[in-house]
Amino acid sequence: MAFYAKKYSPVGFGLLSILGAALHLFLIFMAGCSGDPKGGSFGDPVRALQLESFALFPLLLSVASGGVAFGLMSKSIHRVTEGLAFATFTLFCLWLTGMQFETWGVQSCF
Repeated sequence: MAFYAKKYSPVGFGLLSILGAALHLFLIFMAGCSGDPKGGSFGDPVRALQLESFALFPLLLSVASGGVAFGLMSKSIHRVTEGLAFATFTLFCLWLTGMQFETWGVQSCF
């Protein structure tokens, strides 16, 4: 039983990472749709900032579980380093993608 759990645990962490990223991007889009937190001229910027703060936990969950999944799949002795590198790269990519989703939310709702 433990063999199968170890065999499929990277898949579970990978799915958790994907779901966390999707939830993060959805919340960021809704933040852009509820208001413009950067300029403050559209909608309710306080609600937009609140949604952005709610989106932080799925972002960190996605980054951490993606790094764990990548580290578990690695066969080398540098699996911790590779997992941290993957997590750092994923954090940077999701942060930039989140800015684009927020812009799309502002443009589509206002």
